[in-house]
Amino acid sequence: MKVLIIFLFLISLKLHASDCLKPQMPSKDEWNEWIETIKLEAIDKGISRETVLSQLKDVQPQKKIIMRDRCQPESTITLDEYLYYRVDKARIVIGKKMLKEHKDVLSEISTFFKIQPRFIIAVLGMESYYGKNQGKIKSIEAITTLAFDRRRSSFYKKQLFGLLEIIDKKMSPNDLVLGSWGGAIGMTQMIPTTFLESAYDWDGNGIDIWNSYPDSFASIANYLTSINKNPWSIDSTWGREVIPPDNIAELLQSFKQKDPKGCGAVKRRSVPKSLPEWSELGFKDLNGNNLPNRSDLEARLISPDGLNGRFFLVYPNYKNILYYNCSSYYALSIGLLSDKIIN
Repeated sequence: MKVLIIFLFLISLKLHASDCLKPQMPSKDEWNEWIETIKLEAIDKGISRETVLSQLKDVQPQKKIIMRDRCQPESTITLDEYLYYRVDKARIVIGKKMLKEHKDVLSEISTFFKIQPRFIIAVLGMESYYGKNQGKIKSIEAITTLAFDRRRSSFYKKQLFGLLEIIDKKMSPNDLVLGSWGGAIGMTQMIPTTFLESAYDWDGNGIDIWNSYPDSFASIANYLTSINKNPWSIDSTWGREVIPPDNIAELLQSFKQKDPKGCGAVKRRSVPKSLPEWSELGFKDLNGNNLPNRSDLEARLISPDGLNGRFFLVYPNYKNILYYNCSSYYALSIGLLSDKIIN
């Protein structure tokens, strides 16, 4: 089964890559002119001239970065296939071990930020395999390239100035920051602006999301619990898988949000209903029983793979997870992994 999944996934990559246009790379003059403008903007924002000049001195546009960004495969992988790799046995075992080994500091962070430790560990496990896979690409090259590229230039210019600020303020272990092709850094895989907003110095010796588990735990907790207008609830979980009623096809249209706001996965959630209301519509838990009689808990229906896929009722905390990565598959993997590491 595993070999078949890999084969199908590689085929989808190959087919999509054949349709992907080669990116238009800038001329040397275009690049140099743009870099000079960026230098002036960065200095104008208060970043030291020394940092700006040293970091941008030899940076060149990276074709492979633009290809990764523009030519991401339109994956045909299903939720179950995604979970097969993401919520795998090894990740669960290590997660359980991490939860036990760091019990004391996680308890303190949990009390302070009012969030369950299992969600902190699940995010760390999903983002960097508990700190083991932090990325090996030079962040300054990746982010500068994406800041020049027209597709998401405005967003990545903010990340570029953020990265330069991190380096300028000596908030990274050294001046050579490594990360993912998309600019995410550290165990937490935060983009630079998120780092500046949410990175937290828990152990009192400077923020370090590259080497310090306490700082990484606290930074994740700080981010998940500080989402504007959507506070994290320590009294509830992320959601649950459910069995839909036989007439689900007829009901789905009536569940759609009108004029939804937010990223794609946020928009695709249904209108909210209480658990008793979902029970009245015929939704059951996986044992075929009625859902908990909690009229105070708002839940929204999602089915990432459509009518033939699995159905979930997700609670407000699920939305916060989506802010870390706006993907239904990702958020569900965080929720399901968090369940597995405590059971």
